[in-house]
Amino acid sequence: MLMKCYPKPVPSFSGKIGNNQIVDINCTKYLRVILNDKLSWYQNITNLEDKLARSLGIFYMTRHYLTSSALKSVYFCLVYSHLQYAIGAWGSVPMTAPNHLNVLRNKLITAMNFASYRSHVTPLYHQSNMLKINYISP
Repeated sequence: MLMKCYPKPVPSFSGKIGNNQIVDINCTKYLRVILNDKLSWYQNITNLEDKLARSLGIFYMTRHYLTSSALKSVYFCLVYSHLQYAIGAWGSVPMTAPNHLNVLRNKLITAMNFASYRSHVTPLYHQSNMLKINYISP
């Protein structure tokens, strides 16, 4: 994969090593982080949004059967570990991009605490002893 910058177009690359054809690709997944040729993290954020959306369904289905401490453990296994991994890289994008991550995470917090979807989430974060996405560090 050749890294490209926006102003200068790079000609497409093709080559051959032995009998194997080398092709130019736009993105690849390396150590659970999606890298693309322009080094933007939007594909990685979209992947995280999909994982959080799946976790949200799991929380809504299991919250009536688990205790609050068990729900918190499930949260740290399914959600927080994915948010914290490589946040040093994708956390530097402007806050408009991970806004949907914040919304999904707020829905998870309200589901964990059996709160109304219209309730404020800041007291719920304090009640659960959890950090907002802006304060998570690697």
